[in-house]
This record gives sequence, C-alpha cells and structure tokens, in this order.
Amino acid sequence: MSRDIGGRDEDIVKLAYSLAIGPYRYREMFDLLGTRLDEVLHQVQDGAATDDGLGLDENAIRSAFEPLVPHFENAQSLMDMQGRPSDSAKYSMKMIDADSRPSALVGANGEIVYSNAAAADMFGLAKGKRPDERLFERGHFKTLLSNLQSLDQFELNKVISIFGMESVDGEEMVKVALTKVHNADGDAIGHISVIHISWFPDIGEQFQALLNLTPVELEITKAIVTGLSLTDLATKRGRSIGTVRHQTKTLLAKLNLRSQTELACLYSGFSKFNVKGQGPNKSESDESDGRVDFHILLRPGDRVLDYELVGATSGRPVLFFPGLLGGMTVTEDMHVALARHGLRLIMVWRPGLANSGIDGPLGRDSFAQYAKDIQALLDHLGIKSCPIIGHITGAMFAYAVAKYLSGRITGIVNINGIVPMEPGPHLGKVDRAERLRLYLMRHFPKIGRFVVHGALAKVDSGYDHEYLHAFLGDNDHDQRTIERDDIRTQFRQAFQKTTRQGYDSFTNELALASSDWQYLVDDRLCPVRNLVGQHNLHYTSDVMQAFAAGRDNYDVNVIEDTAHLLLYQKPDVVFEAVKEWA
Repeated sequence: MSRDIGGRDEDIVKLAYSLAIGPYRYREMFDLLGTRLDEVLHQVQDGAATDDGLGLDENAIRSAFEPLVPHFENAQSLMDMQGRPSDSAKYSMKMIDADSRPSALVGANGEIVYSNAAAADMFGLAKGKRPDERLFERGHFKTLLSNLQSLDQFELNKVISIFGMESVDGEEMVKVALTKVHNADGDAIGHISVIHISWFPDIGEQFQALLNLTPVELEITKAIVTGLSLTDLATKRGRSIGTVRHQTKTLLAKLNLRSQTELACLYSGFSKFNVKGQGPNKSESDESDGRVDFHILLRPGDRVLDYELVGATSGRPVLFFPGLLGGMTVTEDMHVALARHGLRLIMVWRPGLANSGIDGPLGRDSFAQYAKDIQALLDHLGIKSCPIIGHITGAMFAYAVAKYLSGRITGIVNINGIVPMEPGPHLGKVDRAERLRLYLMRHFPKIGRFVVHGALAKVDSGYDHEYLHAFLGDNDHDQRTIERDDIRTQFRQAFQKTTRQGYDSFTNELALASSDWQYLVDDRLCPVRNLVGQHNLHYTSDVMQAFAAGRDNYDVNVIEDTAHLLLYQKPDVVFEAVKEWA
C-alpha cells in the first residue's frame, strides 16, 4: 500500500533532507515522526489486529510510513556522502567546555544557557540566572539585554558589541564580546566570551593618523586594547597613576567615548576584528585510566572480542555488558564501590563496538554466537561461574548468555534494562519515544537507520551535551549527573570508542532490541533482579513490574532518587545487589 505524501509527511521529508546535510533539526523531525505514530494509534479501534508486536495495526502502519521510505533512503545516501562530521559546531556546549577562556551561551532573556568553568569562576555565571549587573561597566548590561532581544537583526558569527566586565573578586577588568550564533536546534542565541585584541603596529599607525592621536594617546590606546592596566602603564612610563588616568579621560572625551571598553570596541572595528573561532582549546584527555586493563581475545574465524578489566585482581569476577550510552565509563565512585564490595568487572564490548568483530546478518544466531564468545572468555580467564550486570540494552545480552551458558551464570542484575516489545500488559506503558525508535527499527529499518544516524551525527558534530539534555528529558537527577565533569569527559571518550567502526554499531543493536527476543527471558534459569531508577523516563517501574508479573525468579527493585543514569548515581546499590551471586 502506498500513497503520495502531503501535509505533515511533506514536513517530515523536508526535515530529513535538511538533517542529511546539517545536524540542527533532528529533534523537530523526531517529534513529527512521533506525532505520525500517535495518529496511527488513534486510528486503531478496540480489538483491531496487533500482529506487529507493538500494539499497532499492520495496515495502519504501512499506510502511515511506507510512502516515506524512499525519501529517507535518499536522505541516508546524502548523509553518507557528507562523511562523518567531527566537532563542526563551534558554539556547542562541548566547545564551550573546551574553550580556555571564560565562555557562555546566553538566551534572549539574558539568562545563561550554559557556561564553562572559567566563566563560572571569573564572573559567577550560572545556568538559568542572569549575569550580575554590578560586574558590568555603566550602561553595558542594559545594552547586552537589548542586543539579545534583537538578535535576529544581526549577522551570524559577527561581533555585535564589546562590554567591560569585572571579575567577581574585583581584581581584573576584562573585555567581553557578544556574538550571534546558532544553538543545537538552529535557533539564534548569544555567545559571550572574554576576548584579547591583537595589536598590529601598522594598524595602530593608521588608527593614530585617522583620529589625530598624540604618541601618548596611541600608547594609552594600545594598553587598553591589549589589556595592560593603567597602573602598569604608569609604571612603564614613569608617571603617576593620576596623570595617566587624566590623560585617559582626555583621550576618551576627544573621541566622544564613555569608557575604555568603547575605545577597545572602536579599535577592534577599525582593525576588522571578528570573533570567529573559540580560541585555543584544551584537548580532552584521552589517557586511559591506569586502573583499567584493556585486552583483545582472538577467536576462531578471525573473530575479535574487545574487553576491559577493572577492580583488584583478587576481586570476585562479574561480567558487565554496558549500555550504548556511556559505554565502559567507570567513575571514581564506581572504583571505590568495587573495592568496598571486593568485585572485579569483566567489561565486554559487543560485536561492532570498539574493536569487537562485526557478526553476519542479525538474528537469533547473533545472541547464540555472542554466548560462545563469552564462554571462550570465561575459559580464557579461568572463571567457572559468575553473575552478570546488564546495563540498558546490555540486558538482552545478559539474558542470552544466561540462556546458553545456564550452568555458568549465577544471576543477573539489570540496570534500567530494556524488555522485549512483545504483546503484554507492559507494552502500553512504554513511553512514546522508545516505542517510536523500536517501531521504526522493526517495520521500517531504512527510516530507523536514518533516525539513529541523524542523532549520532548530531553528537559527532559537537552537540553531545545538548543531545543528552534532550534525551534525558526534564529530569533533575539525570541532568545533574551529566553536568559532572567526570561523566562529561568519559561519556565523550566512550562515544568515540562505541562508534569506532561506524554508526551501524548502534543501528544493529537497536534492530536486535526491536526483534522478538522474549524467548531469552523465558528460557533463562538463573534469578534476575531488575534495578529501576525511580525517575527513569523510558522503562519505568510500571513497565518493569507489569512485565515481571507471573515470572519466577524475576524481581523489580525501584531505587529512590535515581533515574536513567542510576549506575553512576548509586553504584554501591548496583554492586551490593550482585555481590550475593559473585
């Protein structure tokens, strides 16, 4: 069944092609696809056929999405032709973090959207709050607010104005530039950062000639532009500070200027100064944690299994299958908790992730083959039996290994683990975004693949932090967690490892998640304990408890004051739960 596209479908197609050449409008496209799914749900009458396993009528599904497939396939080809982006977003949160200067994004209302540590230290800038007006030179704060409210009138990436700001400790007066930039959704937003204007002698001579400045006035101009304090200038010239201040006031009056910052702004405009880049960047550390051992296990048929060991060698072994988000991130809190509970994690990458070899076509054989790899790894390490921790999508691999290696797996602890999308009382409780992702991967993999690749391209472009904020929703527990410096850094490193062999590592795993793998849950013999974040948005306690109903040795424990990132919020709870089976 097919039909011509129109209305909302046309908007979806336009956004897909737009996303193929730029990362900005991913969220808008995903939301429109979700609205399309909602329409299908409302069209289905009580008692309609639901043989798709997601509670949707087969005919309604095809009618709603099949016409879009050729367009998404073309958009995918266009995206592939662009190549993999790499930090092309100059004003993303990631690049703000990397800026060595105080730097921040600020909204039209004057509130800080995001700031780096240097800006917080120097100016006390905090997310959701306006800068302290008292730190600005007289009148500059009102000018900043006025400029922010009329951003659309200014040219992109051009300096709108330069302000004088004093540090919170009162020890330094610096110049700050306001620039119009784009945020992660392509909307106009302000970028403020401390600037240092270069002084070029030939331009200085032209500036002097144009404005008829005396040699002393030119020297004062140079000091103000380059950041030399008037006190230091007085010392350098062998004059009193009073004399230099008087000469400065005379210069400003001569040029009809009100402040030193306006003089700097005048010079920068004359020299065609423009803030285009982010200045010197602090490269993020890619050094490995010395407490983590990295290994490769070579298997018959050129199969490669990439794994990492963390914890004391005397610790009791626990297999760990990570989620796609965060990968092998091990925080300091996790190291401490492992030592406290006497555990050693055997963290294993799945096929296509990091350096692990990619399997053939997806299907039941993928789970069985992975179990054989784990069996070989346990033999290699001399481990007779141990429990498993499955993190988010890692849960389905934990079930697979428990099924095929039933005599060697003592128990499973899943952390916000996914469940099969098969008919049951749990299905209607799964949130809209998760159902959409899995529904597309199951029925229209070409659309699903594009959606996944679009999200990852946005992360690759530098919008990783923005994407996480949107993905984790309006949830204080997770939002606070991703603001931690250690989480930000390690998540970025994990993403590079996870996608080392391309984006299809994510696509393949989500395709498996959307397939029928309920038999893995039903056939396992070991006990399962599901740890669910109280505020988790996707596989909530309601979903998990509905799925667990009637299953033997299948418990659900709701962990208070945690959410999707439960593992990093309360690692002690996780390791305490698995310790009895280790």
